[in-house]
Amino acid sequence: YTHNWPYDPAAGNVATNQTLLWSVISIFGLFAGILVVLYIYGQFKEEPGDPFDSGGNGTSLTTNDLEQGLERVRATQRATYKFFVLAILLFGAQVLAGMLSATDFVAARSASTLARLIIPFSVLRGYHTLFQIYWFFMAWVGYTLFFLPRISRVPDGQLTLINLLFAICIFTGVGALVGIYLGQTGMITNGAAAYWLGSQGWEFMELGRLFQYTLLASFALWIFIIYRAVRPWLTVKNIWSVPSWLLYGSGIMVAFLFFGLMISPDQNWAVADYWRWMVVHMWVEVTFEVFTTVIVGYMLVQMGLISRMM
Repeated sequence: YTHNWPYDPAAGNVATNQTLLWSVISIFGLFAGILVVLYIYGQFKEEPGDPFDSGGNGTSLTTNDLEQGLERVRATQRATYKFFVLAILLFGAQVLAGMLSATDFVAARSASTLARLIIPFSVLRGYHTLFQIYWFFMAWVGYTLFFLPRISRVPDGQLTLINLLFAICIFTGVGALVGIYLGQTGMITNGAAAYWLGSQGWEFMELGRLFQYTLLASFALWIFIIYRAVRPWLTVKNIWSVPSWLLYGSGIMVAFLFFGLMISPDQNWAVADYWRWMVVHMWVEVTFEVFTTVIVGYMLVQMGLISRMM
């Protein structure tokens, strides 16, 4: 798609053999993916396992249960509260950064001047796009970790891992917050330091390279925590069960985010932006859309509002 595009014979932009080859391979890859999806869907007819005990035995998570105090909140679930608090703070920071940066596009001269004096527009825009991603991530992490004790016994050491995950998330968030400001305002002038601790300069990936590594480390730890919780469900009989798919889907999403590491400062811009766009699409199509749909589905089943087949 990006090779000699757009088509313009007068400019020498014509389809090459590589363009045709990879276009055909992509189409067959799409067909193969559809076949895999249809096969997996067919396996769900057997309904392996019921992690939510939705057979009418009264264990569904309902408002009435909560009001009567019948639901015991475990220590690992209490440990997730801080993720939701952080998500709320990040959401507020994202909205505030968006409001301040938007004043550059309207006739609010005094407000625009005030925004420039406090934080430059480029920094505010970086905060607005980055925090948008990060508060979503915090909310999803908080919910999945809160949800895990309902499908299996809490493994030993799970609380420590959850607290470690939160510490890494705080380190990444604060590092990106400070680094983007120092990098884009010219306070970090050394090239290597600006790249690793300041800003990489890519939209939606503006945090320093070091903090990108810690962000991916937090993702990997999140997947490991999920794996420890759903491990009892990873059997031949329950290979297509809901807990197993929580691990599969989350793991694939995180794996694709590692494509961002293939970007380097001396790389061809078109190639580097291709890898960046892979990461952006994982945020948008997977993290925002698919993950939201899946989590809402889990919640509706847990509350007894819909059946598993629905």
